[in-house]
Amino acid sequence: MKLISLNAWNGIKFELLKEFLKHQSKDVDFFCFQEIRNGKYLDQAEEAAERTNLFEDLKNILPDFVGYFTEMAPGVGIASFIHNNIEVEKIESAQILTSQETEHLAMPNGDKYYPRVIQSVYLKNNDLIIHNFHGIPGNSKKDTPERELQTDRLLKIINGSTKSQILVGDFNLDMNTEAILKLENRLQNLVKDGGFKTTRNSSYNKFEILPFADYAFASKDIKINKFQVLPDEVSDHLALLLDFGQTK
Repeated sequence: MKLISLNAWNGIKFELLKEFLKHQSKDVDFFCFQEIRNGKYLDQAEEAAERTNLFEDLKNILPDFVGYFTEMAPGVGIASFIHNNIEVEKIESAQILTSQETEHLAMPNGDKYYPRVIQSVYLKNNDLIIHNFHGIPGNSKKDTPERELQTDRLLKIINGSTKSQILVGDFNLDMNTEAILKLENRLQNLVKDGGFKTTRNSSYNKFEILPFADYAFASKDIKINKFQVLPDEVSDHLALLLDFGQTK
């Protein structure tokens, strides 16, 4: 099976993103997206190049997939698209950081960060859970109390099941953090294991000093056939492509 994880940058590079997804969808089974808009949201600027209805746009681009949107705040969230020949048992979401736990943090423009949630896709005929996550930004992607709490709650979910698990997304974490170390003590860190130098590109103005944000983790019983950080610049993040099987 094949999975792509991508922070879609709210569709700012929409035409390039559309062509990329049309091509990749020919043999990809799962797409996990972060930074997805699904209607108007509170801090949307009138001149923003973001696609207000990106989730609906993705449905049109990926007609052979079923899309699931999980809201972090009104109009803002993450989404997974599962090929319609794969049976889904259930979709669950869980709060990782509440609005109260992030209210003291602010973006450079003064806006507050959204609460953080995890979206978990349970497959019906596979003993497998696919988790999609977008972590708290800021603080140069270093360890913070909020990230410690975030990681502990992610691991509580991972450790709460004996199923095979894949955890992907934009974690907003530097590779050399305690948070990443905790995760890779439990799971395979495919970006690190593959020796990749970055998951960002030149559309992100700090990509040379903050080269990492996105990760793919897999439980140790997942067989990795191939893992790639794709070069296509369809966002300010690069897409992660995982070709995998299960050893159970």
